[in-house]
Order: sequence, then structure tokens, then C-alpha cells
Amino acid sequence: MKIIIVGASFAGMSAALECRQLYPDAQIVLVDKEKEVGFFPNVFNWQLKGELGRLEEARSELWAQVQQTTIDIRLETKLVQLDADHQTLTLERRNQVVEEAYDALILAMGAGQVWDLEDERLQERILSSKYFSDAQNSQQKIEEAQSVIIIGGGQIGLESADALSQLPLSLTLFEAETSPLAKYVDADLMAGIEEELTKRKIDLHTAEIVEKISLSPAGDKVKVDTLKASYEADYLLFATNFQPNTALVEGIVDCNPDKTIVVDEYLETSQPHIFAIGDLIQLPFAFFGKAYLPLINHAILTGRLVAYNLVTKRRPLNEVQRIVSSHLFGYNITSVGLTERQAQLWTDVDTVTIQAPFSQWEKEELTFKLIVQRADGRLLGGQLISTSRHIHQMNTLALAISNGMTAQEMVEQSWLCLPRYTNLVPIVTEACQLYLHRQEENAHEN
Repeated sequence: MKIIIVGASFAGMSAALECRQLYPDAQIVLVDKEKEVGFFPNVFNWQLKGELGRLEEARSELWAQVQQTTIDIRLETKLVQLDADHQTLTLERRNQVVEEAYDALILAMGAGQVWDLEDERLQERILSSKYFSDAQNSQQKIEEAQSVIIIGGGQIGLESADALSQLPLSLTLFEAETSPLAKYVDADLMAGIEEELTKRKIDLHTAEIVEKISLSPAGDKVKVDTLKASYEADYLLFATNFQPNTALVEGIVDCNPDKTIVVDEYLETSQPHIFAIGDLIQLPFAFFGKAYLPLINHAILTGRLVAYNLVTKRRPLNEVQRIVSSHLFGYNITSVGLTERQAQLWTDVDTVTIQAPFSQWEKEELTFKLIVQRADGRLLGGQLISTSRHIHQMNTLALAISNGMTAQEMVEQSWLCLPRYTNLVPIVTEACQLYLHRQEENAHEN
């Protein structure tokens, strides 16, 4: 059997490793258009903040594992054409074109930021870190910059603002929502982050949508127009408008309106023997049917899972949870499931917020917010913000949400307790207990 994987992304590398394990006699080919692969997309920010002793520290361990196998790795190799009827690919490397047949094809080309720029010269004014080569180019550009505009105040935008604020730069940040990180964190928990933005003199514009991007009249700056005003800067960093890299396969496999590839529960596309994983697909999401959730954890999950379905369909993809975590301006922020605002779109909810140290032996406070369905106490989501690294409890919350657990069921579960190393009662359990106390109080009042 010959398995070709297009894209040495986190999904592609995970699929290659799992295929090697499951099919020891198969020929496995891993193709990618880039010269350097395996790097985390955070490499540019980590470099700016001086957090890397060596550049290799920013490369995923998956890449080293792939290199230690007999997988046929072909970098700087582009997918030119796909013939699904004859199960062949046309690949190009350094002007040499070859045709490869496959028994199973796994598409793992990832995603990128898509903006329609009228003037090609604008590309020289764009900062990007999606690929390693982009990050290195951006590193060179930023050395001469005095000002940067960031479009998008989500996870990527704030991580970039945090890193760029280490330099003597004038920073302007645009977010279409009414508060930063609105998709992951409710506004009432964002006070500390917004204070840090102010301290670092980052000019935050919320509820302001970018209408046009162009070069300045002199051609030496980028110009951003909104409905409110015009702004100029030396460089522009996009932190929004992510779309899957599916242009080469559109019309060959079925795609959704958002350009994600349609797959069945076993990750197979509309074409037999062609599979799609990672940032190319929507995932079954517990509350909204399906959603586009381009995260590293989901890339690895689908990459491993697809390997089991290449010969016979035996492992379906179950519903996933959105688990997002970032280190921003000295805070560790983790969000699981739905925010209060999102949950309110389809049900009545109650919330509980706790501010307390992780344990009696520590002073750093954690702020934890729990979102619960009012009708039955079902757990819907949670957000944890702190300056400590105690974020592991959010994995427990994710499992509880996935299993449809209620606050009552959560407090009846056992937990790990090791004095001086863990808290006496996990903060998720404490929040559920507080919620139940309030329910009892409300019942007595009524």
C-alpha cells in the first residue's frame, strides 16, 4: 500500500507517524512545499520576547520522530495537480515534475490568512509567522520598523501585540468585537488584559472594522481605513481571516461555503481513498453541530485518527471541545467550551466566578468562571485566568462537558489531593459546589 500525505503540518506529521505504526510494510510519502517544517506558529513571537535559547526549541518533537522513521520525506515539493479518477498526483520540486500513484491520499495542507490586497506591493508591508520562512522574513522587517498595525484582537493578535510591545514600537490593534478575545473569554474577565494594553501604550480599537487596506500616498507605509478614521504604520500584521488551503482541490472534492473540505465521520472526502484532516475540515462540535476549530490539538487528533480508517472504516470522529490557551501579558488564559455570551444564544445560563489562590500554600490568585445551563445544571464552559501555571484542571472540565455532566455529578467525583502540590479541592469542583449552594438558597427564597 502506498500512502501519500500532502502537508507536513501537525496533522500531516501525526498521520504519517500513526500510519507508520499501523502499516509497517506500507510506502509512506510526506510532501510539503516549505523548506523548513515542524515549527510552531509562535516562533516569531517567542523570538521577539527572547524566549528561545536555540531556534530548534520552536520545532515540534513530531518532526524529530518523523525523521527517525523510514517515511519518505519530500520538502520543497508542491502539489500541482490531483487526478482522483486515476488516483495520481502531479508533484513539482525545483522545476522537476513527477507523477505519483497512491492507494490512500491524506490532505493536510493546513490554513492561512486570506486578504484581498489590491496592490501587490503591500506584500512587502505584511508581517506573518504562519510558516518558518515568513517568521524569519518578519524578523528582518521588524528591525527597521517604528510602527505596526495588528488586525484582529483574538488569540493570535494579542500574542503578537504582547511580543511586539517588547520593542520600541507604536502599536495599533483593531478588533471587530466589543472586547479582545471575545470568542474565548467574556468581557467581565478581561480587565487585567486591557489594563496591560494601556500600560504598554497599545492603541486598542474595539468595535471598529477595517474596510480597506492600501499603501500610503508616498508608498512607504501601509494605510488602514475604517468607518471611523484612517491610520498608517510601517507594517501590518493580520491576525484574522483564516481559511483552509484548499484551492488546489476545489472542484475535485466537495467543499463547504467556508472552503473547508466535506468529510464523513471517518474523515473520508467525497472522493474514495482521499481523506482530509486538521485545519482543512470542520469538526463535530457539541453545541453547534459542526464548527471550524483550527487548533493544534485537533490537528494531532484527526491526524492520528485518520490512519485507522484508510483500509476499513473503524474509528469515527466523535464530538470535540474547543480548548484554547494562551500566555498573554503575564497571564495564563484558558477557555473551554462556550463563553457565557455564546451559551446565551441558545439557552438560559447561570454563572459562578471564583477568585482564590490555587492552594493555601500559594498567594497568586486564579480567576475561574463556570457557565452552567440553568434548566438542569449541565456544564457548558469555563474560563481560567491567572499569573500561575495551574491550568491542567481545564482538561478535566473539558471531559466533563464532553460527557454531558452536570454540576451535581461533578461534585460527586473523586479527585487527586496531595497537600502542598495540589489544591485541597479542585477549583472546578469548588465552582460547581458554589453553584449548588446558590441553587439551594434560591429554592428556599422561593
